[in-house]
Amino acid sequence: MSLTRRLLKTCAAGAIAMALVGCSALAKTILAPQKDISKFYLLTPTADTTAPPPAAAQSTGGDFTIGLGPIKLPPYLDRPEIVTRAAPNRLELSKEDRWGESLQNGFTSVMARDLAAQTGTRRVIIFPWYNTMHIDLQVQIDVYRFETDGQGNAQLSAKWTILDSTGKNILYTAESNLTQPSKPGDTTDAAAALSRTVGDLSGQIANMLHQVRSQQGAHPA
Repeated sequence: MSLTRRLLKTCAAGAIAMALVGCSALAKTILAPQKDISKFYLLTPTADTTAPPPAAAQSTGGDFTIGLGPIKLPPYLDRPEIVTRAAPNRLELSKEDRWGESLQNGFTSVMARDLAAQTGTRRVIIFPWYNTMHIDLQVQIDVYRFETDGQGNAQLSAKWTILDSTGKNILYTAESNLTQPSKPGDTTDAAAALSRTVGDLSGQIANMLHQVRSQQGAHPA
């Protein structure tokens, strides 16, 4: 065997060995456990549940029971990823920012706590409830939009309806479009801003509940 052929064989063997080492290192990198960079966020109530009820709540004459629900969120929010509206017709799903619980459950829970604080009642019953449960007023909410945009503005658009104790007669209905600012790119601040929009919506509903209760007191059945 000539010297040239021996050198070629040696070089080929070396190349194969280096390729195997490289493949092994690449495989270890690919198969190695990847660091979880996910971050988890929650909505939080904005009303101080330890504070005394507002004067409007005290004037309605005692405690009463609110039936809260159904609350409907749009299907595009039924996911763990936090959604940002990048354009009117384009949504972006975060690769690392997640809700720590179902957004449906979180929204409903926060709304219930805010309503309890802002109406002065300790009895907010979340839908569904037993037929034997007495409900004084029922609140239904259809959410159209609940996310932040590229500028950090948290936006909540929803239609809400107050019904009587039977749940069959509409006493009041309205649409709300609420906005709260947050720092662009700061998901912690965005979650807080979204929480504030829920508190704002709760405040509007609570004010109307007080008015309805007052009217019922002035015109008893």
